[in-house]
Amino acid sequence: MAQEQYPHGNNVQSSEGPHVYKVGIYGWRKRCLYFFVLLLMVLILLNLAMTIWILKVMNFTI
Repeated sequence: MAQEQYPHGNNVQSSEGPHVYKVGIYGWRKRCLYFFVLLLMVLILLNLAMTIWILKVMNFTI
């Protein structure tokens, strides 16, 4: 059989350098992700602050 029919045989592409693929999030997706994380942090802090405020206003005790 010809060498081209073997998928794991040595071919011209294997003698070249390995392909380097960028892994990660770039551009507008990264900015949106950072904005989403920041928004979640603000909402969590606001929720915690309001919970503590309600506990103090309603005079709840442990």
